[in-house]
Amino acid sequence: MNHELEQKLDQWRDTIRQQLQHPQFEIEPAYLFEPMRYALNGAGKMIRPTLCLAATEAVGGNWKAAVSVGVALEIFHTFSLVHDDIMDGDELRRGIPTVHKAFDKNRALLSGDTLLIYVYQLLAKVESPHFPQIFRAFNDGAMDVCKGQGWDMQFGESIDIRPDQYEMMIDLKTGALIRLACQLGGIIGGGDEPTIAALSRFGLLLGRAFQMQDDILEVTSSSDTMGKSLGSDVLNEKKTWIWLDLKKNLTEDELSQWKQIQKSNRLSDKDRDRVQSWMTEHGTIERAQDLIQAWIKEADQLLQVSGIKDTSMLNALADLILNRQN
Repeated sequence: MNHELEQKLDQWRDTIRQQLQHPQFEIEPAYLFEPMRYALNGAGKMIRPTLCLAATEAVGGNWKAAVSVGVALEIFHTFSLVHDDIMDGDELRRGIPTVHKAFDKNRALLSGDTLLIYVYQLLAKVESPHFPQIFRAFNDGAMDVCKGQGWDMQFGESIDIRPDQYEMMIDLKTGALIRLACQLGGIIGGGDEPTIAALSRFGLLLGRAFQMQDDILEVTSSSDTMGKSLGSDVLNEKKTWIWLDLKKNLTEDELSQWKQIQKSNRLSDKDRDRVQSWMTEHGTIERAQDLIQAWIKEADQLLQVSGIKDTSMLNALADLILNRQN
C-alpha cells in the first residue's frame, strides 16, 4: 500500500474509532454499559467499515456519507464476537480478555444483546435517499451471519462434513458481513444494480479468503500475534476446510498420535507445531493458500465493471487481507 492510501486508511480507521470510543449511550446502569464500552474499545482491524467506505468511494460517492453505516457494521461485528466467544469458550479477543471473562457470562449476554439494539438505533439516524434499500440489505446480511453461526455449531455435532458445506457456512458466518459492507457502500454511493452485485460478490470472496487465512493462522500463528485464543478449533476438530483436508490425508500412525493429543484436552505449543508440520507435509496449507489466491484473483477481476470508478482502496484492502498475519 502506497503512502497516500495508507494515510487515507488511517483517517478512515480514526474516524470510525472515534465513534466507537464515544458511543451515544448512557453510563448507568454500569452493569450493562460498562461491558458494552469495554467491547467497543477493543482494537479491531476495521475491515468491514473501511470496506464500506471504500466501496462508497469506488462508485463515485463521498466516503463520509458511509461512516454511520460503517460504524453500525463494526458494532454488529462486535456484538457477534461477544456471543461467539461465549459459545466457543474463548478467553482472549483483540489482545484482551473476552467480555464474559472480564465481567461474567450474564453481563456479556446482556451487553451483546444491547449492542445489537444500539446498531439499529444508529441505522435509524441514517439520512439517505437509499435508506429503505440500506435497511433491507442490513437485515438480510445480519440474518445470514446468525445462520452461519448456527451451521457452524451444528457442524460441530456432525461427523461427516464436506468442504463445500464448510464453504457455504463461511459464506454466511464470515462472508455475509464483509459482502454486506461492500454492498452497502455501493448503495450509499449511488451505484447501479450490476455494480452493487459485483461489489457484493467481491466482498463474499474476500470473506472466504479472510476466513481461510484465519483458519491457517489458528495453527501457524501465536496468541500474542493474533490477539485471541488459539488452538481450541484444532483441539475440538472444528470442521474447518484445513482440518477436513488434513484428516483425510493423515497416516494411521499420525491419527494415533492425534488421539493421544486429544486425550490430554490441551493443545501445547509442541502439539500445534506437530499439527502444522502435518499440514505442511501433506500439502494442506499449500492447497488452502491456492484457494485464497484464486478467490482474491476472482475478486480483483470483479472490480473491472464499468460502474466502479476507483478501485485503489478496494484493491489495497484485498491485499491487506491476503497478506495479514493477525
